[in-house]
Amino acid sequence: MVSDWERNEDVIAERFKREEIEGIFKKKFRAKENENLVIEKHGEIYRELGSGEFTVSGLLDKDFTDVLIMDKSEKTLERTLKNVCMRDEKRMDIDFEIKFKVSHSDRFSVNLVRNRKRLFMEDVWYDILSNLIYKKSLPEIKKHGVRDFLKADFCKETKEGIENDLKKVFREWGLTLKYFSVDFKVPEEERSAEEKEVGKAEESEGIVKEAESKIEKSSREETIAGLEKERLKKEVRMELEKKETQKDTEEAMEAMDLKELKDKQELLKKTEERELGAEEKKETPEDLEKKLEELKRAKEITERKFYKKELGEEAFQRMMEDFEKKIIEIETKLKSKKD
Repeated sequence: MVSDWERNEDVIAERFKREEIEGIFKKKFRAKENENLVIEKHGEIYRELGSGEFTVSGLLDKDFTDVLIMDKSEKTLERTLKNVCMRDEKRMDIDFEIKFKVSHSDRFSVNLVRNRKRLFMEDVWYDILSNLIYKKSLPEIKKHGVRDFLKADFCKETKEGIENDLKKVFREWGLTLKYFSVDFKVPEEERSAEEKEVGKAEESEGIVKEAESKIEKSSREETIAGLEKERLKKEVRMELEKKETQKDTEEAMEAMDLKELKDKQELLKKTEERELGAEEKKETPEDLEKKLEELKRAKEITERKFYKKELGEEAFQRMMEDFEKKIIEIETKLKSKKD
């Protein structure tokens, strides 16, 4: 009579004593597809037969003590660790999915089945917990707060660490890891709180970037204006070198001041046009006093030019009216600021 292995899906391996197998002179076994049959002698593999139908002489093979039959198909473990307490004293569940298969009968027999009559899936999970999860993985996980596990990169790094450790343990047990996943079940209320905080942080960052952009734009305009001013001064200095008398030098310097004045007027005009319709820039009394002093100096230079007949009467009148208008406007603003 041939002995078949009758098992359920939760059993990975089962050991039969010599006396439990029918037959006196011949012991017949049958291992189906994805089943592997080995003959043991006092806990060590005496002969590995594989799958198929086999006959062992009860007289000639008196030394064998056990027959171990194992399931070599891919097996799946799905388990959950409940209410794991984290560093921040908040709790979460952790889901595991592990797929594996028996690959080395000798290591599997000695290091995992050991002296068990049957090896159940729950036995494998218990050994994973005691040899890896509780011993190494969980203490590392519990060093962190719940919200750390909302970060994809952190979860990936943690998962890879556990997976590498599990591969090493399985190698010792004669198993091959085919698939591994771990899902950190962060409570919904923690997810919502984190999303709100991230939203606030992004909003603050947007305000900071907008302010930095305005400062950068202002700084860029000031730099351009400064470069233009330096360029004008350089041109005038080059002209001054060609002058032979002090009078020529003074006239050239006045020309430089007039050119600088015209440049400032043009820049002021462009600035006023660009800011048309926008909120009026806030100026301090010091800014207004500085601007008033510059306008009065420009007015004096213009008057000197007129008296030296370097400026036509019509142009002179037009410029003086413009100066007076701006001086009155700034003095009014300054008085309002000081009041």
